[in-house]
Amino acid sequence: MTRKPQQRSIATRARVLAAARDLSRKHGLELVTAEAVAQEAGVAKGTVFSHFGDMDGLLSHVLLDRLNTLRSTAEEETVPAGCRSDPVGMLLTRMMSFIAVITDSPTILRLFLDNIGVTKPNCAAEFVATLDALDADIAVFLKTWQETAGMKPALRQDRSPEEMVDGLIAFMVHGAILLKSHQITDRTALEARLRRHLEAYLLAG
Repeated sequence: MTRKPQQRSIATRARVLAAARDLSRKHGLELVTAEAVAQEAGVAKGTVFSHFGDMDGLLSHVLLDRLNTLRSTAEEETVPAGCRSDPVGMLLTRMMSFIAVITDSPTILRLFLDNIGVTKPNCAAEFVATLDALDADIAVFLKTWQETAGMKPALRQDRSPEEMVDGLIAFMVHGAILLKSHQITDRTALEARLRRHLEAYLLAG
């Protein structure tokens, strides 16, 4: 039975995206070209562009996949007993994972800023939805921290989790810019700096 044209088109699009994902994992995003993706997917180069417009369109989907992977990881996490004594450390791990994704390459950071409306006039709806979900996950964690007596040091109580998330977003974006502008070249140094900021910003008293 011959598949309908729409079904073939969806399957082709998925194959092209899978090829871009695989190439980016193997060789890094900067080496993902339309020619390489087409060869990996077994399609014509023009097919890549017909489905995604240009390479920015295709690589934006790769970036979105990576952000959604962070979302999946956060959904699977609870608050492990060991993290009850270092909630700052657990939060810092999440933040550094996000920074790692958006600073994987200059192209990735540019596409991230494009898709959230910093460098282009429109936000991409899929990015907004994913980032809103990631923010909500952090807010849930902060709420749990506020309400759990066993999590030490204590989280401040004078701000809502949602208000505190706004500040954490600023820390993450600033950290990404520090890395990509080479003001900080060592991720360990950035992590130590962020920990100090988090402790000053989040802890009670």
